[in-house]
Amino acid sequence: MIGTAIDIDEADVLVYTQSLEKASRLTTEINKSLKHIAQVSSHSSDLFAPILSRNNVLSVLQRNIESTLNSVASVKDLANEASKHEMVLQKRIGQVGLKPYIKAIHRLDDMLDDIKNGNREKRADNAEFTGILTHLAELIKTSETNLRIYLVAILNVNKPFDPQININKKIPFPYFNDQQLVEMSLILDYFHNSGVGENHIHIEDVFVQERSETILKCMAFLEPFAKEISGSVNKPYEKGSSGMLSYTEALLGFIANEKSLVEDLYAQEEVLKSNVLLGIVRLLIIPYVKLVELNLDHVRKNLENNGILSFELADCVHNVTRLLRGGPLDSYPSLQECSQKIHYVTQSLFKDAIVRIDKKVSSMSSIPADNGVTEATVDTMSRLRKFSEYKTGCIGAMESIQRENWLPKNHKEKEYTYQNNYNLNNPPELLSCFLSDCIDLLIVGLEARAQILLMPNQEPDIANPNSSKNTHKPRIGFFIIMNMTLIDQIVDKSRLRELLDSNGQARLQKLKRRYINYLVSDWRELASNLMDSVFVDSAGKISSKDKDQIKEKFKKFNEGFEELISKYKKFRLTDPELKATLKSEIVSLVLPMYERFYRRYKDSFKNPRKHIKYQPDELTVILNQLGK
Repeated sequence: MIGTAIDIDEADVLVYTQSLEKASRLTTEINKSLKHIAQVSSHSSDLFAPILSRNNVLSVLQRNIESTLNSVASVKDLANEASKHEMVLQKRIGQVGLKPYIKAIHRLDDMLDDIKNGNREKRADNAEFTGILTHLAELIKTSETNLRIYLVAILNVNKPFDPQININKKIPFPYFNDQQLVEMSLILDYFHNSGVGENHIHIEDVFVQERSETILKCMAFLEPFAKEISGSVNKPYEKGSSGMLSYTEALLGFIANEKSLVEDLYAQEEVLKSNVLLGIVRLLIIPYVKLVELNLDHVRKNLENNGILSFELADCVHNVTRLLRGGPLDSYPSLQECSQKIHYVTQSLFKDAIVRIDKKVSSMSSIPADNGVTEATVDTMSRLRKFSEYKTGCIGAMESIQRENWLPKNHKEKEYTYQNNYNLNNPPELLSCFLSDCIDLLIVGLEARAQILLMPNQEPDIANPNSSKNTHKPRIGFFIIMNMTLIDQIVDKSRLRELLDSNGQARLQKLKRRYINYLVSDWRELASNLMDSVFVDSAGKISSKDKDQIKEKFKKFNEGFEELISKYKKFRLTDPELKATLKSEIVSLVLPMYERFYRRYKDSFKNPRKHIKYQPDELTVILNQLGK
């Protein structure tokens, strides 16, 4: 019994051993199962991978289809909306009206902006919208071209015409009616607010080109006449005969029209208004300046006959400059330069006038038989009268000239009537001085020439009524006064009186007074013969010797008086004012002296009538007849 018993320790070992074997078998089975599961899982993964990939592809396709369908729907909506406006734009503007036409362009422009900027990631980058983008852009571009064409059509409603017809008939130049102005404003406003791109033609350029071309076509009617100077080469230019006058008048009319037009169309756009007017007028001024300079070349080639035209040219340019004053073309360089060139020519005319006077006077070979007016006087006053007809041009030329520029180098101021009461920095006063200097030079020259002809062997003593050398003062005085009578008549009947002003009138009177003194110098000598010492002594008696002298004085007076009356009657004085002046001068010289002498010695003779031929009242009657 004891021998077959199992040891407790062994029993434990046996139990553990059996348990390990069982666990080992179980682990082996589990490994086999896990391996099988791994094999199955690997096989399943291989089966599902293509399915998932295909499913992803289908999902992408589904999204693309949905996006395409949405795009197609959007394109269809835009196309439908665009087609409505396109139908309007495909018609003529006159059919649909300008406002609806412009409104349709704005709608398409908004759609184009929406496609480009409003939803770029969904539209502008999609190929589906490329076609409609291009189509809309081209349609808008074409429509804007039509707007420009329509604007040009309105601008050309008034066709080129001959401005001279309107000028002659005093008809205003054609202008646009209210409807045309409204339509042009709508078109201009569209382009100003549309933000056109760099490839677009600026609408102002179109406007300027059309207006300037139309006006230049009108001016072309006058251009041939503006290039000519009427009259022959040897014939003096006649005032108002230059075609530049009509050309300038037409230009002024067109500029005034354009100023009104840009004011109507650009009232709220000051910068554009100035630029547009500048663009139009500048293109008109270019040919105008060329024509003025062409005429000025004609003047330079024949100053003697055509010089006076330069004053008309000066007036023309001045009128254009004045109209442009205060605007974008104020002090326009080409006009200023042209004006300066004219001034150079007109300034030379003043010096030439002085030289011409000297030549005309020097060519006088004899005093006219009737002591009448000389050719030099007629020529000089004719030229001065022509000068006076161009007041603006003459005063303009005086702005940059000095008296020394025209005075002869050998002139003697004492022979002139000039006084220092002129403001020679004031152009109108300087012009007055020039005119008076011309008259002075003429008269002084005539006196000098007369003295040389009458007294060839002695040096002339000019402008000296008391000269003892000049033994022909009365004749020279009458000769000069006759010429001054014509000078006065021309002055009174022309604008010379206005231009001479008070200074010039005073100089004329001073000149006239000088030669009236020449004319009455014999009367002065006659009266001075009665100014000898008193012959009555303290007792009131006169010696026989003194009586003889008194008798001789009365005799000389009687003979001299009759001789002078006879000479005076030979003077052919026709000017009533001159007659009255001379009579007054003679009376004032003779009558007081004679009355004094008569009262003192009338009782000195036993038989007064034998020696005293004239009673004072009788003398007065005779002298009063001189003024009739």
